[in-house]
Amino acid sequence: MNREDIRLESYEEKEKFYEEIHALFSHGKLVRLKEHKSGFPALTVDSEDIHILTDIISLEHWWASKKHHVN
Repeated sequence: MNREDIRLESYEEKEKFYEEIHALFSHGKLVRLKEHKSGFPALTVDSEDIHILTDIISLEHWWASKKHHVN
């Protein structure tokens, strides 16, 4: 499976992917997260037609900001 490597993209570009994946999850679609074999704090994320390689730091930052807006 080919994944789009977004680790070097801007936070804003990563956020677009995260929001799209979250929308799929919110509609009951399966989202798979897996630690990447590189040893870098990276994850593979797969859902429907989205297959990305991203860093855990930006994903955690996005999730924390998402939770903050909900509360």
